[in-house]
Amino acid sequence: MSEQNIKVSIVVATYNHEKYLRHALESIISQVVNFKYEVLIGEDCSTDHTAEIVREYSDKYPDIIIPYIREINLGMTDNSLDLIMRTKGEYIALLEGDDYWTDNDKLQKQVDFLDSHHEYEACFGLCEIVDQNEVRLPDREKYSGFMKHGGDYTVQEFEEYLLPGQTATSMYRQSSFTGIITMLTQSGYDMSRFMDRHLVLAMLARGKLYNSGEYISAYRYVLVEGSGSWSSQNDNYSSQSLLNYLDGLKDMELLAKQLGLVINFDARRKYEWDKYCKNRLSFKENERPLIKKKIFGDSNSKCGMLIHVIRVFISKGSLYE
Repeated sequence: MSEQNIKVSIVVATYNHEKYLRHALESIISQVVNFKYEVLIGEDCSTDHTAEIVREYSDKYPDIIIPYIREINLGMTDNSLDLIMRTKGEYIALLEGDDYWTDNDKLQKQVDFLDSHHEYEACFGLCEIVDQNEVRLPDREKYSGFMKHGGDYTVQEFEEYLLPGQTATSMYRQSSFTGIITMLTQSGYDMSRFMDRHLVLAMLARGKLYNSGEYISAYRYVLVEGSGSWSSQNDNYSSQSLLNYLDGLKDMELLAKQLGLVINFDARRKYEWDKYCKNRLSFKENERPLIKKKIFGDSNSKCGMLIHVIRVFISKGSLYE
């Protein structure tokens, strides 16, 4: 493929997505655009027939699709980051192999927006949440952690643990995206922790983010064993998952400081304290002190957290030991 005049690089990370990948790729090929684009597919050593589908489409669209069939499993983060650093376009759009675009003008609309609004580093849209049969799940949409309206995305919304949009709705400036990865890698940051929220945080430090308020993609949420969908793999409430989540909050606060931003997740920690209290009996006795110590220890305002705990005690009549 000629690298000349590529406007958009589409990054598709896929693993065990044989049931869904064709739909994802067809939603790319169906895009109506007036520019040149490339599709980089990272097939991460799947155990099903995903690699065969990637080869099928790269043979069918050799001028568009660039396949990377991994010989060893890199993991979702490393697979995606490797693809991103290989991109040649002015913009980067992301699409995981189990999701798909629902608007054939998705790319064109976002390119037009970023071309005419140079103060924005990225733009997003709204997404439908569907099951394995592509039946829409409105209850999941209601409680999802994505923006449910259009407009500018703010630091306050980041602290509320909202994302400006689901991954499949995004488009980023390539120079900013790759620049962030290079900067963090050179600083010694552990990129294995680099997820969608870290990217959003880094983009906020560079400029503005926007959500169009239009539905442009579908996000697949599946709770079926071996389905291949990534969205439901972390649906559990255990001590380890909670401690990992709390570690992530502190990690993002420290990253924000490195990027010149101030982020405070104490409101989230209070929420997690309340949630822990309601579910404390599901944890082993030796796990409970670790969780409480972590929530208190990571709080930016120990006094504020103590006041919150006392208020809970007064209202509930128990310290939830």
